[in-house]
Amino acid sequence: MVTIHLNGKNYQIDENAEESLMQQLKKQGAEIVAACNGAGICQTCAINVKSGELTDKTDTEEMMDLPEGQRLSCQCKPKTDCDIDLIY
Repeated sequence: MVTIHLNGKNYQIDENAEESLMQQLKKQGAEIVAACNGAGICQTCAINVKSGELTDKTDTEEMMDLPEGQRLSCQCKPKTDCDIDLIY
């Protein structure tokens, strides 16, 4: 388990789970907008990674050419404890 710090709260996330970071955070009550329901096309679940390490960018994220430090929470999983902010 790793700890994700988001909006002043800590969430325990299973880094080995099949579910994305977004799915696991939402199960624990985090309010994350996902207009495309996690398909990776709307960018409404975008996060700014202040610290920590996530899985490599997916092809979807690479095509979107996201700014440095920005990821889609529906497309990644944490590898370590992370401090993140929601962008939307």
